[in-house]
Amino acid sequence: MSAVMSFAPAQRVSASRISGKAGSSITSRVLRAQPMVNVKRSIVCTANPPSTTDAASTKSKGITIEEQRTVAKELVKYFNDRAYEQEYIASRVFGWTTNAEVTNSRWVMFGLLVGLMTEYATSVNFPGQVALTITNMGFADIYE
Repeated sequence: MSAVMSFAPAQRVSASRISGKAGSSITSRVLRAQPMVNVKRSIVCTANPPSTTDAASTKSKGITIEEQRTVAKELVKYFNDRAYEQEYIASRVFGWTTNAEVTNSRWVMFGLLVGLMTEYATSVNFPGQVALTITNMGFADIYE
């Protein structure tokens, strides 16, 4: 079995130059469709028609409704478990949480800033400030 398909005649596209108002010359691309003469294209399709024996031999082995229900229940359980895990992670207060990391890093930056400002004001470096604090609090007499 073969079929012959023919297309509409091809069209040639050309750009033309137009002039604007008040004598100014503006170049733009205006596309005009001009039919090409004596051009005919055809495609010959020689596909084999499907035979009845092929359709009978490939019996559709679809999924049953019970299998669909089982898969759907497993998917619902999976997504419920995922939602529970995300809710648990979001509700944590202690441990390696995002909120704790942000808070700790802010306190560290504040401590370094205070240490640098104290060093600028007293001319005592940071390890000397720690030794001075330990001496002043009475834990040990290490500052000289």
